[in-house]
Amino acid sequence: MTKKMREDINRCLAIVENSEIIPGVIIEALVIAEDHRSDFHPGIDPIAIGRMFLARLNKNQAHGGASTIEQQYVRVVTGRYERTIFRKFREQMLAIMISRRASKTSIASAYLAIAFYGTEFVGIIGLKALFGGNLKNVSFQQALQMVVYLKYPRPRNPTEEWSDKISRRTGVILSRLESGCYYSSKPNLSSSSDL
Repeated sequence: MTKKMREDINRCLAIVENSEIIPGVIIEALVIAEDHRSDFHPGIDPIAIGRMFLARLNKNQAHGGASTIEQQYVRVVTGRYERTIFRKFREQMLAIMISRRASKTSIASAYLAIAFYGTEFVGIIGLKALFGGNLKNVSFQQALQMVVYLKYPRPRNPTEEWSDKISRRTGVILSRLESGCYYSSKPNLSSSSDL
């Protein structure tokens, strides 16, 4: 292992240890939206990797990514976004190593605490600004909408097109959840308020 990899692992683990705890409903929304097989993999998702490989072979570039929450967390902490096989492999190795030393819940919480949700909405401060300061009273649907911002960050001046993307993505996830397409436990949607 290189010195730089050790430094990156230590930085990732330090953030996990020192991050403010994110409420479980937001973590649950993250897992359902971004990594619904999280309970079944060691930091990388072999099924998603295989699916992505087959999609690339078939030239189907429209298929979703194969990154797990751990990989997304590593990418944000290291600030490495170059589109190379080496970067992806390194990210996967770091994700596995971090998963061996920290719980999935604490990694997900740390990721949410530092992630980019849009212009002027970064990390825990961004989450609190979007939710009115109190994350403890967030409904599942609100949490899911926030997690969708990770895929479609909020622009400085939100457009109708952006709002439609958020609504569509949120709706797709809710529909799949209702139909039992996800492996995660199903949250109680009946008490959730509308978006």
